[in-house]
Amino acid sequence: MLGAPGRPDRWLAGALHRRVTAIALAVLAATLAAAALLTAELIRVDDRASLDEVLLGELVEVRRALPPLLEQQAGADGQLTAQEAAQAARTYQLTHAGSARHLAVLDVPGGGTFSTQESPAVLRDLVNRAQLPTGVPEQLVTEPSPAGDLRVLNAPLAAGGQQVGTVLLVGSLEPGRDQAREALGLIALAGGVGLLVGGAVLVVAVRRATAPLRRLAEAARAVDLAALPDQRVVVPGARRDDEVGAVADEVERMLERISRDEALRRRLLASVSHELRTPLAVAQGHLEVFELTGGGPEDAAATAAVLRRELDRLGRLVDDLTAVTRGGTADGASVEAVFVPDLLTALAERTAGLGLPLVEVQAEREAPPVVIAGDEDRVVQALLNLVLNARTHTPPQTRVRVAARVRDDGWVVLDVADDGPGMDPAVADVAFEPFVTTRDSGDQRGSGLGLSVVRAVTLAQGGRVDLATGPAGTTVSLAFPPER
Repeated sequence: MLGAPGRPDRWLAGALHRRVTAIALAVLAATLAAAALLTAELIRVDDRASLDEVLLGELVEVRRALPPLLEQQAGADGQLTAQEAAQAARTYQLTHAGSARHLAVLDVPGGGTFSTQESPAVLRDLVNRAQLPTGVPEQLVTEPSPAGDLRVLNAPLAAGGQQVGTVLLVGSLEPGRDQAREALGLIALAGGVGLLVGGAVLVVAVRRATAPLRRLAEAARAVDLAALPDQRVVVPGARRDDEVGAVADEVERMLERISRDEALRRRLLASVSHELRTPLAVAQGHLEVFELTGGGPEDAAATAAVLRRELDRLGRLVDDLTAVTRGGTADGASVEAVFVPDLLTALAERTAGLGLPLVEVQAEREAPPVVIAGDEDRVVQALLNLVLNARTHTPPQTRVRVAARVRDDGWVVLDVADDGPGMDPAVADVAFEPFVTTRDSGDQRGSGLGLSVVRAVTLAQGGRVDLATGPAGTTVSLAFPPER
């Protein structure tokens, strides 16, 4: 079973669509909140801009309409007294009543103050209580007050080069803020209703959209891994042109890989069992014969020789299995500078010690003087396995040559070539798989692990293995990257 034991399947099936729905609703709610805040801010900014326009327009009107009134009130000498300036301000007040958005206050030193009468009551109340802020001369600023924030414009009044007073123009920002809060409340109400309705629709839509994933999970839980090599599992949703199809395709490919691995595991266990049973059976048979016959010293020596040969074979088999299982990784492999001529010299000493005929190893002086990064002992082991494999599986007069060369891309290649009849194409295709052998009887029977060890050791060094075979012979090439 692929599902976790003890975990409710219904929770597993529903967790994704609930999370997707929650995330979508959270994003939608955040978007609505941002839109509402932005709308409220735009209303506030627009209201302030509109109020500023009113105040600046009123200042223009004061400076246009008041000077003629001041000139009319001036005496024959053209000089204005405080009473004359006050009379002009009173006349302007009567002809300019103000507006529902702002208040204008004309201040004439020695003549009094005059404010427009049709202005907001809250602003007139501030004037009556002397709590109206005066602002900054010649600037339009925002000032706090008991009635909230105000926009204040304070400007001087002049006529005939003579300053006669000041005008204070004031408008409240609170109505605009009230509109912004009202809009924010309406948007929040509408957004809440929209989230409820949209959330219900989204739950249904997401649940339907994730239904193929639930079917995929159910199919995965129903898979019997032990039966995979004998059956092909069809995953629901495979070959769909969307993300669900991509997941289903990957699950199907994963199951195919598991099926291949399971088949390989079975074959490997069967081969290991067979290879271990054979030497044990041979040793047991000789011991039984010796026990039944009660032979003399010569029989005991012969039996001991057989037992030692079979035990040696068991030891080699265990060593090869260890190399295959760990050789495909860097575990157990030292990484050091390996001088290729020294590598070939070590191989030549090993082949000479084994007394292998017709094996030629490139001389040290002919080998390219290059260095690779790896484990010298394991590379020599791989080359020796190739030489032994060539000597074992070719006719007696076959020559075997080992030589090194450097490719154009800088990689170092070690070639083990023979001039034998070549390999059967059916065997060549699986030559590097474990327990593939052409000898299955006699004292020289092979375990079929030699080339598997070669591939494992080479991959552990970061190298590559290539095999070329034909009527003119077989060449196995081990390519290693140069030391950096």
